[in-house]
Amino acid sequence: MNTTKISIKIYEPLLSAFDSQLDRVFFKRDAFLNNILKTEIKKLDKEMEGKRLSREARRYISQELRRLGTKNINIVVEKDVADFLNEIIDRHNMVRDAFMNRLFLFLRSSDKLLSYLDIPPTIDDPDLRHCESMPTSPLYAIESVISDPFFYIENAVRKQYNTGIYLLELPPERIGFSCFLDDSQVPGTKEFNSTYDSFE
Repeated sequence: MNTTKISIKIYEPLLSAFDSQLDRVFFKRDAFLNNILKTEIKKLDKEMEGKRLSREARRYISQELRRLGTKNINIVVEKDVADFLNEIIDRHNMVRDAFMNRLFLFLRSSDKLLSYLDIPPTIDDPDLRHCESMPTSPLYAIESVISDPFFYIENAVRKQYNTGIYLLELPPERIGFSCFLDDSQVPGTKEFNSTYDSFE
């Protein structure tokens, strides 16, 4: 398997909590993330279809992520995965680290995040019973989750907000995790200023 190393910057408290959870379930971080990226970058590309960050929006997201305080880590992934990820980032003029932070955030889906989004914390909630069931076999259940870890959260988000997890609006303090922002959401742009001028 042809692999390559990519460098990413992750919000430090998020990285620490993420690594702790992986340790508790005995997952190797790089292999786990490589597997996740294989499926999720295709979904990201589909959600971002027809969208491209402006230079101002890209700069704003980068500044907001930097302001949070990040830690640089290297992960080893398949070269095809890295190449496709870079292609998507370039095509949509995205901030790669913003996408990766959002990926980590939703992989954890902490109680605090779920509460903010008003998403049920368990899959036996009536709102999620329309989704497929979980295998009884422990190993099959693990395989099922790993093959599509966002299955339940995506269904809940789409039901609640009619959008996917990559375009879902997060709390203002997590602007640095944005895959896309319209210029009307970017301070200093004429679109942002005209939005606020209309309220005067």
